[in-house]
Amino acid sequence: MSAPVAAEPTTDVVPEGYADVPHTRVRLKARRRAIARNLEAAARIPSLTADVQMDMTALLAARSEWNAGHPEAKLSVLAFLMRAAVAALRVHPDLNASYTETAMLQWSTVNLGVAVDSPGGLVVPVVRAAERLGVAELGVAVKDLAERVRGRGLTGEDLVGGTFTVSNPGAVGPSLRAEALLNPPQVGLLGLPGLRRVPIVVGAGAEERVEIRSVLCPSLTFDHRALDGGEAIRYLTTLTAAVESWSLSDYLVPAHRPDEETP
Repeated sequence: MSAPVAAEPTTDVVPEGYADVPHTRVRLKARRRAIARNLEAAARIPSLTADVQMDMTALLAARSEWNAGHPEAKLSVLAFLMRAAVAALRVHPDLNASYTETAMLQWSTVNLGVAVDSPGGLVVPVVRAAERLGVAELGVAVKDLAERVRGRGLTGEDLVGGTFTVSNPGAVGPSLRAEALLNPPQVGLLGLPGLRRVPIVVGAGAEERVEIRSVLCPSLTFDHRALDGGEAIRYLTTLTAAVESWSLSDYLVPAHRPDEETP
């Protein structure tokens, strides 16, 4: 006769001083427990977060131009930001890497993780070889991943091998900052809060003036064992320059063409 299987405890060890406080026990799902384990591992990494403010006027104008001409294939702001983020990684490969005790592993492709909020918890499916995709293709890839997350159509292969992650809490609500824990073994994560309309100074010298513009303040969290603040700021500077000088002719094409040599 087989040995009896131990039943899962039906009571929790409640925190000290709460023994008399009425409560309801809500069992954690397997995904939530897995997320908790991953976050504990991430919290052990010494990380810092750097923030910048970007004027989104040029990017939003390019998006409006695209969407007006392609009503059947409209693109989200996230697709444009992903394209700019990937292009900046090609300039700053130390952010598209993993840290080990003896070496930095600089990945030759950008497998872009996209954090997606789902009813079952946070998942980070991966867009593979994102440097080979233009903004339109990235938009299709993100839409496909989101639909498969909602329809439980992801596979294990969709969730592994990421080299850099983009988190977009601004899509959930009007967050002011997007600091996040890293997604090990990656050394960088770009958090995207909500868009805001604020007064900013534009122009220079005698042409300087204040205008109300749409801005975004992305947060770059990085592994301080692998990188110092200077490299993080240089990445954000490159990203900001791309966003503030958007041109559809430049960014519809991939960040890296198949006929180019891979660094």
